[in-house]
Amino acid sequence: KKDSVLSFFFTRSLAPHSRPPASCSTMTTVAKKKRDTKGNDGKARRKKIYQQIIVAISSTASFLVVLHFIGILPRNDNSNVGLRVGRQARLEALRKIGQQKKSVASQGHHEGGRKHGLLPMREALMDPNYDPVARALAQQILAADTNLIEIESEPNLIKDDSYHGIVAVFCPLNFAAQKAKPPELPMFRDVVSASNCEGKHRIRVDFKEAVELAREFDIDAAEQNDETAPKILELKGVVFHESRCGSTLAANSMMALNPVTNRVYSESSPPISALRGCGEDYSECSLAGAANLLKDVVYMMGRSNDPKEENLFFKFQSVTTRTMDTFRTAFPSTPWIFLYREPVQVMMSQLDIPKISRANCVRSKSSSSLVRASVLKQGYRMEDMDSEEFCAIHLATLCEAAVRNLEEADGLGLAVKYHPDLVHTFLDGVFPNHFHLLVDQVGRDRVLKVSGTYSKNRGRHAEGDFKSDSEEKEREASQEIRDASNQFLLPSFEALEQSSYNIKKVQ
Repeated sequence: KKDSVLSFFFTRSLAPHSRPPASCSTMTTVAKKKRDTKGNDGKARRKKIYQQIIVAISSTASFLVVLHFIGILPRNDNSNVGLRVGRQARLEALRKIGQQKKSVASQGHHEGGRKHGLLPMREALMDPNYDPVARALAQQILAADTNLIEIESEPNLIKDDSYHGIVAVFCPLNFAAQKAKPPELPMFRDVVSASNCEGKHRIRVDFKEAVELAREFDIDAAEQNDETAPKILELKGVVFHESRCGSTLAANSMMALNPVTNRVYSESSPPISALRGCGEDYSECSLAGAANLLKDVVYMMGRSNDPKEENLFFKFQSVTTRTMDTFRTAFPSTPWIFLYREPVQVMMSQLDIPKISRANCVRSKSSSSLVRASVLKQGYRMEDMDSEEFCAIHLATLCEAAVRNLEEADGLGLAVKYHPDLVHTFLDGVFPNHFHLLVDQVGRDRVLKVSGTYSKNRGRHAEGDFKSDSEEKEREASQEIRDASNQFLLPSFEALEQSSYNIKKVQ
């Protein structure tokens, strides 16, 4: 149909021009005949010529309109229907990826074709005369050969049902190194650092544009059964945690269970920007807006160019527990766990630094609206609280949020308490029964091997063999830590212990 329509308009638009140009020989002939006939029909002939010109202009305009609507010419509006790359163009872009990888690897620093530091993906893909390096970079994003590592967002950019102006940063990540030795690259920042993602190797694009193109591309590729297209990994499980309670062991274990099929993001940057993008109390934008942004972030991070990968996992930063509602709104059927620990032990681990006022749990007093609200609710003034008390209140807000979400999730969430043999809780309970993963003997052996390495030392075995220090922490805790723990943190800890959705009661 497209060919027949184009042929029709192409013929009509060119038909008037098959005659000699009116500007030269035709006008000479008209003038001669005018003299011969003494002007008897000059007006009629001029009128006919004008009509022919109008027909030619009208046909050309109609031709351009048809090209515009069928997608050959780009549109200038910002609607969801317009500005789409044609199916064949996207598929052709994907097929050319393998041929262009070599040149892009050496030219990733090229800034040609970028506007204000952003790569205009649509323009680069649609314009045949566009900078070829920029086009190849856009194709890399479509093909999932480069990965989302950061988003730059502000609350005023997020609306209830959409967002705009958010910048996304992409870089090809070295997942192979993480899969080979999880304890050496336990955190997302370690993977980024090992992937040479500094400065000019980063690709910056408009996030919404990238998401729309990727989703359209993936749908078209699926309809065409294109085996070279990116694979969309299934989100199998998520880890929330109080911090210092075995969450990194959980992430490493999920990776080691089956490195070939599993992709694990451990405290990655993009999700926390979405989870906390509207503020802890959603006073800066709505829960729905934050959830929509998170869905797109996880979608882009779950696109894989490795056909062997199948499963996707996230371990989020501990502070995201206070905005767990965002996750549950975005992914209402995805199972998750919350890891927690004995109050004195977790506080000792948090405050085990030379200057406790710089501990993460203490610094939240100046950044968390929920911590300030909790202090005031209990009848205290901010200036009256010491560092140990701030730390206990910070941890309590995490546990309180977890308790509420456990009840509301009605079984999709599980409370899991830290203990020295936590790895077996993962292997025998969380992985097979909650995340619905196959735990075979080979995978079990890999996990047990990884669990014996202390990831905080990045896998250096000489000083990195894991040893439980729970008893030592209890023994060495100061009276200030014990008092703050008992007063502020113990109630939420006990609520987790008594929850119907504690793994001890579910198993």
